[in-house]
Amino acid sequence: MTRFIPIIFVLLWSTGFIGAKFGLPYAEPFTMLMWRMIIVVPLFFLVVLIMKRPGISGKDAAIQGLVGLLIHGFYLGGVFAAISVGMPTGLTSLYVSLNPILIAIFSGIFLHTIITKREWLSLFLGFLGVAIVIYGASKWEGVISAKGIALLTVALISICAGTLIQKKYAQNVGLIRGSMYQYAASLILYLILSFTIETGEVEWNLTFIATLAWLVIVLSFAAVLLLMYMIQNGEATKVASYFYLVPPITVLQGWLFFDEQLSWLTFVGGGLVVFALMMGRPLKAKTNK
Repeated sequence: MTRFIPIIFVLLWSTGFIGAKFGLPYAEPFTMLMWRMIIVVPLFFLVVLIMKRPGISGKDAAIQGLVGLLIHGFYLGGVFAAISVGMPTGLTSLYVSLNPILIAIFSGIFLHTIITKREWLSLFLGFLGVAIVIYGASKWEGVISAKGIALLTVALISICAGTLIQKKYAQNVGLIRGSMYQYAASLILYLILSFTIETGEVEWNLTFIATLAWLVIVLSFAAVLLLMYMIQNGEATKVASYFYLVPPITVLQGWLFFDEQLSWLTFVGGGLVVFALMMGRPLKAKTNK
């Protein structure tokens, strides 16, 4: 069953962009994420108690808090804020899918991983396929702005840093308890942001509540736990490469839920992404001793 984990992860993770688009008309980005974490943190605490997960050291808790700030705080916050200021969901997913390239570069620096020429080629082809998919859905729904690009840059750097830190320093930390500390740290961040730079107001309705429930159960529980599992049990570069599949699937969901236009380029680019992943997947990274 473990071979299907990346596929399930990609399908679930891609719904985060669509969830943001559904929910942001009714709440500001950091306020929406604050309520998400307000629900998630107690639920994870209950799961830890019920499953009697072992404790972790203060150092490990601090590292998990940092990872949480980077992945669940600055990454999610940057993505949601960028969409809220008009950045199209397709372009947003494409921009943050640069993650595999940055992970490959910094894995060599921090994890002493040697990336082969074939792996570099697969990374390049994957990004090219993503670009073709997004170009095929060329009618952006929002306005590309410097503020939006800046927010996405913060998000991109944050998820890269969070992935590398988790891989290097948190190999032996339990997924459930570790995620609880991650979400707790991001909750503190969103509480501060929501009540300092936002109004904190929410238009509570069925659409917002359903979107919030989806983000909590599917994204915060299922998708994030799968991501942490893959990081702990796989090479950082290989895990990051699966993010290339997110934009094509996001575009398909945009067509399904928001009637966004598709073209033949969507299928060409999607096929190139799949080929790139198949090309890079069997390889084993070498490590400097």
